[in-house]
Amino acid sequence: MNVDYLEETIKKSYEIQIDNIIKNTDSTDDNVYFIKSQNNKYIFKIYKNIEHTESMIKLYNFLNENNFYVPKIMQAKNKEYYTKYSDNYIVLYSFLEGIQFKNTIQTANNIIISKLAKEIRKLHDLTENINFNLKQINFEVENEFKRKSILHFDLTKDNIFINQNKIGFIDFDDAKFGPSIYDVTIAISLLFFSKSRGAELDKVKTFIDSYYENDIINKEKEVPYIKSIALKWIDYLLNENSFDTSTRESFEVKKRLIKKYL
Repeated sequence: MNVDYLEETIKKSYEIQIDNIIKNTDSTDDNVYFIKSQNNKYIFKIYKNIEHTESMIKLYNFLNENNFYVPKIMQAKNKEYYTKYSDNYIVLYSFLEGIQFKNTIQTANNIIISKLAKEIRKLHDLTENINFNLKQINFEVENEFKRKSILHFDLTKDNIFINQNKIGFIDFDDAKFGPSIYDVTIAISLLFFSKSRGAELDKVKTFIDSYYENDIINKEKEVPYIKSIALKWIDYLLNENSFDTSTRESFEVKKRLIKKYL
């Protein structure tokens, strides 16, 4: 991408002054840029597909309207929530302040884990049977789950932020629609099973108890399937993505730990 052309496009489309633009080299899709503008910071993403662009706009606006701590999508001068860039679409996001969960995961106490679980449950309850035209995902599991919602589907320690008493989420680009238990499983698998820390079963229990809280019926229906869903999800990821050797090994470690301890 031509950074000068990008900067010119954004200046024309948005009422912001740009100090510099930095490409996020950690982005899996290679489409994320960081903007510093006077006293503000922004993230912008370049999307190829208008349907996906519109889904992201609808989802983020909906979450902001319902007081979730997620980035805001900035309106362009023409009042649209995206701007054209060649054959692509630029979406400008506010920068979400806070500490990434990866920087607190080793010391994360039950209070933080409980808040995280409840915020994910809030997302699922609020978006029950609302799909925003997102892809539906359904692994082959032993049960048909009736409770379906928006799934973040990428609840890594990089995509969860803590800002004082608020739990925030970024990067819904992999979001899907499907059984809510999948997001519960993904969060548990990504956050509490690792090569460095092993299987943190006490944190798994805190997360599950906080997520379901008084919902005994769904807890009894869904929790017994977490292990089988986790293993199928890892196989799905490894089959669908060209991960480097280190990442594949990390998921294989998770798989072994989940088989043994979950």
